[in-house]
Amino acid sequence: MNKFEYNANVKHGFPVFSTTIEANNVVRYGDENVIELTDDDKKAIRDWSKNPRIAEIVYNSIAPSIFGHDFIKKGLTLAMFGGVPKDINNKHRIRGDINMLLLGDPGTAKS
Repeated sequence: MNKFEYNANVKHGFPVFSTTIEANNVVRYGDENVIELTDDDKKAIRDWSKNPRIAEIVYNSIAPSIFGHDFIKKGLTLAMFGGVPKDINNKHRIRGDINMLLLGDPGTAKS
């Protein structure tokens, strides 16, 4: 939620908003449980990767409660799993940028 701060606006000469975040679940960094993949898990992942319909299965699993919008789901899937990695001087690898522009009518699950 953003709130317009009139006094800060007058002081700085440009619009200033205070941001408030309301959350119902907060987990500190480092508190998450680390789960190791078992050999059976790795085998299941390899078996799934050989399925010729794996891309369709993955993008259909994104937001299953939202009916349709297959192109948006495909785009999100490609953005999450795609990207060209950047290798800086063969020392540091960075995941490629994820850029996606969604246009559409209000209420069509763009966020």
